[in-house]
Amino acid sequence: MTGIAGFWDPHLPADPADSGFDWAAAKRDLYGDDIDPTTPAMVRVWHALCGGKDCLPVDRHFGDFAQQVSPQLVRAAFDRLAFRARVTRTLVGECGVGQLLVAGTDLPLMCDEVHTVAQAIDPTTRVVYADTDPIVVLMAEVQLHSPWADTCAHISAGPGEPEALLAAAMTVLDPAEPVGVLLINSLDCLKEAAAAHAMEVMRARLPHGSYIAVCQLTGQTSQRVASLGTLQDRPIPGLPRSRTPADVGALFTGEFEVVAPGIVPASRWRPDPSPSLLDPIGGGPADLWCGVGRISPRPKRGMWR
Repeated sequence: MTGIAGFWDPHLPADPADSGFDWAAAKRDLYGDDIDPTTPAMVRVWHALCGGKDCLPVDRHFGDFAQQVSPQLVRAAFDRLAFRARVTRTLVGECGVGQLLVAGTDLPLMCDEVHTVAQAIDPTTRVVYADTDPIVVLMAEVQLHSPWADTCAHISAGPGEPEALLAAAMTVLDPAEPVGVLLINSLDCLKEAAAAHAMEVMRARLPHGSYIAVCQLTGQTSQRVASLGTLQDRPIPGLPRSRTPADVGALFTGEFEVVAPGIVPASRWRPDPSPSLLDPIGGGPADLWCGVGRISPRPKRGMWR
């Protein structure tokens, strides 16, 4: 792969002194058959950009390359987690939502995780963590749990198959009560039609009064962010596609009431920085836009409005 910053080699380096060692067999023994240690995944790259340790060497390697292509990514990595914490506090504390679906789970940083933020406000809040990456699901099961019994669950599903995602989540959540769905860069990797379909399915099947929060990488100030989506000489799970703020707004068509302040950069959505997420790199622009929509009651057939 060639790019703005040079070359990215997806394979882990071998030690020439150990040329007789079977690296492929060692990787299979370490990671299992379901995980390819030579292929990065964006969810693990996000983790590495925030200083996390629970990722593969190839994720760090690609993260270093991606930062050279777009230095804003580190800023965006912290902004997305700060937005996640603020929107969780808003949904639980202000909107009274008692159950959350995190559709696209971040590897735990043990810092402002969704269930800890929510349950600090209301200990009865139920949280379902959903992801399709086996490492992420495993780490969530091990680390993302609550002292409050039966309030955290983990499922293997994602917004790419929204019907299956909701079916699995509703075995844990109450389908008659509003749900707050967090799509923290979870739609980045989907094509436009698939992202719109995911939003349409959730809008149609979730009870009115539910909320959907979306944040998305864009190329608003730098085309280098958008260029990450073209680095696909081999499949990289979760690699973002180029979108605009208008595209983010278009996701909330139909029976949605967009919550103030509307479709804005993530750092400007009800800014109230969480002290535990303050980072040493300072401010600056980041091409990360967000929005939160409330699912409105559907008008009765024949009702005049």
